[in-house]
Amino acid sequence: KMNRAFKYLMFAAVAVMMAACGRKDGRKAVEMGPEETAVEFCRAVAGGDFAKASALCDTLAMKEYIDGQEQAWSMLQKADSSAFGIAVAMLAEADMTVEDVMKDGDGRQVLLTIGFGENRKNKQVMLKKEEGEWKVTAITDRN
Repeated sequence: KMNRAFKYLMFAAVAVMMAACGRKDGRKAVEMGPEETAVEFCRAVAGGDFAKASALCDTLAMKEYIDGQEQAWSMLQKADSSAFGIAVAMLAEADMTVEDVMKDGDGRQVLLTIGFGENRKNKQVMLKKEEGEWKVTAITDRN
């Protein structure tokens, strides 16, 4: 039987990573459309690959977001690395479904559902094209 602290750490790790948005695809960003870029960005953040996440976003617009996720990741890993490892493995199995893509001026809004088991998070990812590549400019929860 899991103790209460372990359960809390597992929940916190999964919640932080789902809130952020792990599987890796070797495709180059220049080949990816807005939908693929949004999914890969969320997978990179959830998997702790902040270098990849930074490469897929407008680093000026997203600096605070990336820094916050990296700090949360580090804090959870230090609190209980074994629980954190289990949570990361669980998130590697999370499905990310593009629900819709909407044109927004020169940019795009990608509506994603991120899920694992019964846990579902709906995200709205805003992107714009920079030098031929789609870059994430914002990510928010949606109802």
